[in-house]
Amino acid sequence: MGSEYFYMIFSLVIVSAVLSVTFFMAWKNFGREAHALTWSVAFLAGMLQWLCVLNAGRFPSMEAYLLTESAFSLSLVILGLRGHCQRTDCTFLPRNLWPYVLPVYLVVAWHTVADPHIGIRMAMVPAFAAVTLLLSAYMILKHREDTRPAEWAVVAALVVFSIIEIVAASLAFMQGATGDAAIAAVHMHFNFLTLPACYVAISMLVILMMASDISAKLKKMAVQDQLTGLLNRRGFEENGSRAFAAARRAGTPMSIIMTDIDRFKFINDKYGHAVGDTALIHFAQLVSESRRAEDVVARVGGEEFAVLLPGTGLREAMAIADQLCAKIGSTPLDTTAVGLPMTSSFGVAAISENDKSLNDIVLRADRALYRSKRAGRNQVDLESSQLMRREDGTLVPVALG
Repeated sequence: MGSEYFYMIFSLVIVSAVLSVTFFMAWKNFGREAHALTWSVAFLAGMLQWLCVLNAGRFPSMEAYLLTESAFSLSLVILGLRGHCQRTDCTFLPRNLWPYVLPVYLVVAWHTVADPHIGIRMAMVPAFAAVTLLLSAYMILKHREDTRPAEWAVVAALVVFSIIEIVAASLAFMQGATGDAAIAAVHMHFNFLTLPACYVAISMLVILMMASDISAKLKKMAVQDQLTGLLNRRGFEENGSRAFAAARRAGTPMSIIMTDIDRFKFINDKYGHAVGDTALIHFAQLVSESRRAEDVVARVGGEEFAVLLPGTGLREAMAIADQLCAKIGSTPLDTTAVGLPMTSSFGVAAISENDKSLNDIVLRADRALYRSKRAGRNQVDLESSQLMRREDGTLVPVALG
């Protein structure tokens, strides 16, 4: 091995070791995601593969070296694929991928020991790698509808690398059973020109993709209520402001329902905070179930919740609030200690021409909510600025002011 190749292989050993440690630290410090640990082990296998190349002369025979190096190389390939399976929750591939590696390795072993064929032996690993790279790219694209920029970058790199591996496999196979010196030289130069750059590039892009995963998770945590899983006040304001702007542009209706649990402090004081938390979760489930995808449901305070209904007028929003009020009143909280009846109060408001922001509608819905509580709780009240309910149940407009 020439000195220039020695330094290149040695640098790949160091890079693989650093990447293995990097992915291990990512696994340990950022949620212990299984794919991060899998990729850490994959690059450990890559480091051992390159160490084999550096120490080829130390093996008892060329066959032992080739079989060992191929084993580590295939481990790197299949663990890389397994990591993408774990990250994307892939269902079309089995959890255990090792049985699919075994036939490839057996072909390599057969054409190394029993029936030596340089072309087939050298072509098997890059050909298998090309397939796994394309499968990985497909998984990333199918993982979500809104593929992130970092994911697109990884997909592009995986596809380019797969094409390079196909070319490498073709050059390897063209060497034939005994090896063609001229083609072997082309094959070696092609590998050294492309393999290190692709190896490092894909590694860096995968790290960038993991960073985008962490960023998305942090953003979700920033707008999500950890107890109920609904949006928190910040999430409600962000989503609600976008819905408000869209309703304004399109001239479409939009309504907001504000609601909270009646006498929640009494529940906390009598039964304890654990039951209080269970009551909040129970209430959140009742309010959010059967809602449309475009509806925005959030916990905006201690026991206060908001439901934003794009494209929904005041009459329809009133009917929804009535249904929710009845459902909550007829669905007591079941705990191990007590069956606890619950009721809730509601306030409903709709977008108007005078509204400057989402907060204007929320304020009116809040006022309606407080009126319903003062009137005896377990009922629905309308914003006083637009409509009121007659005794016969019909809605009639009232004067502004």
